[in-house]
Amino acid sequence: MRLSDVRDHIDSLGLAEHVYMGKLDAKQEKSFGVYNSRHSRAYQVAIGGPELESYGTKRVTILVHWNRSLWETEAVTELLFDALRRTREEKVNEETIKFVQLLYEPQDVGTDDAGVCEMVIEAAFIYAKKGGKA
Repeated sequence: MRLSDVRDHIDSLGLAEHVYMGKLDAKQEKSFGVYNSRHSRAYQVAIGGPELESYGTKRVTILVHWNRSLWETEAVTELLFDALRRTREEKVNEETIKFVQLLYEPQDVGTDDAGVCEMVIEAAFIYAKKGGKA
């Protein structure tokens, strides 16, 4: 699973006017930015080797860059959080998202230089590996 698959899934939810990956172009309001997570995790492999793995994990950080209203920013962040929490067996591009493990409650990260409120969601997308045994 690639970051673009996660971006496409989040875009398909229809909650934001703009969904970006890697960089929030021109920081347009009512946007979600999807980034590879910077939180390090130990590498794991199935006993018996990679060919026996039935699932993989894609860890991401989602930036909710909304508007100058903290109330509205929190409200849309809660909608996104709930939509991700309910994700099960979703097909996106050539991948199947088994479920989304939300790692923390949404975090308020303040405002940007223009006063736009921002919040962050950390998540692990658990996806089916092609050729897995389970």
